[in-house]
Amino acid sequence: MLDFIPNSLDDLNKKIQGYVKELNRPDGSEMAGIYTRVSRIDHRAHGYSLDIQPDRSEEYAKTKGWQIYQVYEDPARTGRNSRRPELQHMINDIKAGRITIVVVHRLDRLYRNLESLLRFLRMIKRYRVRLVSVTEQIDTDNWWGRLVLYVLGALAEMYIWQSSARTREAKLERVMRGLSNASFRFGYCNGLCSTCSDPNGKDYCPQYGKPDRVESQRGRIAVPHPVEAHGVRLAVNLYAQGKSDLEVADDLNRHLFRLPDGSLIHFRTKGLPNQKRPGAFSRDSIRVIIRSPYYVGLVAHYPTRPLDMEDDPENPKKRNTSIALENRRNPQVLTQGVHEPLYSADLWKRNMQRRQAKANTPTTDRTRQHHEYLLSGIGRCWVCYEHGHHKVGLRGSLGGSQNQYYRCAVMLDKRKGNSSKVVLGEVLENDGIQTVEDENWRELVDAHDTNLRAKIAEAQVDHLVSQFSIPEAWYEMIAAYYLSDDGMAEFERESYNLRQELNRAKELYSNGFISLPDFQEKALTIGKNLETYQPTSQPEAREIMGLLKEFPKIWATFNMTERKKLLKVMFLSIYFDPTSKIRLILAHEPFDRLLPCYSYS
Repeated sequence: MLDFIPNSLDDLNKKIQGYVKELNRPDGSEMAGIYTRVSRIDHRAHGYSLDIQPDRSEEYAKTKGWQIYQVYEDPARTGRNSRRPELQHMINDIKAGRITIVVVHRLDRLYRNLESLLRFLRMIKRYRVRLVSVTEQIDTDNWWGRLVLYVLGALAEMYIWQSSARTREAKLERVMRGLSNASFRFGYCNGLCSTCSDPNGKDYCPQYGKPDRVESQRGRIAVPHPVEAHGVRLAVNLYAQGKSDLEVADDLNRHLFRLPDGSLIHFRTKGLPNQKRPGAFSRDSIRVIIRSPYYVGLVAHYPTRPLDMEDDPENPKKRNTSIALENRRNPQVLTQGVHEPLYSADLWKRNMQRRQAKANTPTTDRTRQHHEYLLSGIGRCWVCYEHGHHKVGLRGSLGGSQNQYYRCAVMLDKRKGNSSKVVLGEVLENDGIQTVEDENWRELVDAHDTNLRAKIAEAQVDHLVSQFSIPEAWYEMIAAYYLSDDGMAEFERESYNLRQELNRAKELYSNGFISLPDFQEKALTIGKNLETYQPTSQPEAREIMGLLKEFPKIWATFNMTERKKLLKVMFLSIYFDPTSKIRLILAHEPFDRLLPCYSYS
């Protein structure tokens, strides 16, 4: 029970100030949330930049005398749906009662989807929040503003439909003219060497900074990349010799290659400027190379999913499953390109036939007993981390005596025999390049002198988690999410309303409109009501309180699947040395505050 009855007038003022300190603002004031968005970063579009939008919105809010709670920014995000992190952040603050008005620079910055806009309006109306657009002078507090809002919302959506249709038509037209729609494709470049912006240009390509290549027609036609083209031919020929995608990726990653011009390089993926850096090959990146008909001089146009405008602002992850899409691997259009092929179409067809045959062949022995490994997905190799901070996972393995082990993925390379080297040598000879053994890679492989005993590694993790204790400060938050999908936002909203009522009662008392006993009675009633809006005070939440207090006992009752799920929530990775001892733990937030990143001596 809340003890709010004061012993004196000074004591009363102190209790009131402490109770409403975060909400003590002038009666009738607006708390504004400013939302900004751009679909793509374009410094030429000054009217939509993330610098201009909040400045004008804040200036407008200040002229109205509104307080600014927060500026929410979603750069490079589409307005077609609600899958935007800062928009969801603002929606949660609206539900919690922290915002009374949403301010946008232009209406289409909020949505380009009329139905989503209307759903958003219906949602904020439930929480007594209104929307204001600065440029269009729209205020949903009056009927004229709502009428203009509907019209402009429909026009914004029409722009999306027209833009989507034009984009699809333009892409198909380029394909019919033999041009690719991809701006960066491994194996090719735009040939503009003097102004090269290719991720594999500077300090990698021998042509970097030299005159532009004439055959590219000033960047219009993709031309073979001097280095990457060899990587493509090497990959497809290794695959044709019977290697898997993963084995091809390993060969490209663990060798140095001497090209015909004498340069010594390490093949690496293309990457994307300002998004993804070039790096090691994976089975997925090799799969893309093997499948693509572009490397044999063909340009494909694949099925495109119909424009999906279905959206729920309060449940943005919900997807529309009613829209069917045919197999995207089968191109709708396949035409001759204007670019130079890197290898023959016959080899591509043979690889596709081999791939189809593998897809129709069962690869799993269903009679074989399946073994689960607790540390799959979070276990990492400490040896690889020491050799250049490589993030290499541990894979479960069953020994001949049925003992379970964990093996670093690098250890798989030790099993590659001489036949693998013969195949690689033959392919290299045909392409005119040579392989050079990577000494660093050999040292890394040799450093793995043993497997990790699963029992020892898992026992350490089991002991670590069994010592874990959930802080009582977390109980309210956990109980809130147990009771409601909105979490604390729902309880904060109700508490906000009661605290506002308490604030008004304080002002009435301070101005002499009500007596001290009346105020005490009012404050006591509100205090009792506030207690009922604590998540842990709800009867439904009491059943989980005992579970939170006895977490180690609950962990002991979990099965393997439940433990693996919980570990992936708690930890990003756990590094083990060759003796199966934990050397480094990286925990997810907020567990990192309870189990901070540390290393064992």
